[in-house]
Amino acid sequence: MAFYVRLATRLGERLVGLLRKDVCTEGEVMLLCPCSSIHTFGMKGNIDVAFIDSSGYVAKVIRNLPPGRFYSCHDTSVVLERRSTGDDFWFEVGDVVGLTGIPAG
Repeated sequence: MAFYVRLATRLGERLVGLLRKDVCTEGEVMLLCPCSSIHTFGMKGNIDVAFIDSSGYVAKVIRNLPPGRFYSCHDTSVVLERRSTGDDFWFEVGDVVGLTGIPAG
């Protein structure tokens, strides 16, 4: 499975996440890095979330997370999130995530 990923590395980008309407259209996911907790306060719809540890293993998955919630998963270093679509293709606990195409800083 492959996704177009929007990278959020600055504090402001991570705090806002998917609240902005112009980010993460269908087929896109947001990578929050570093990150081990997320919130859905102010969201207009549900999101799918995958917490990933430093080895790339998916440690926790939440599907259709409604607005007004807070979740964390200790020992994770990044989070992938997208607007829920009802699509069956999303991560499962134990999956290994590999990232390619990240430009050098």
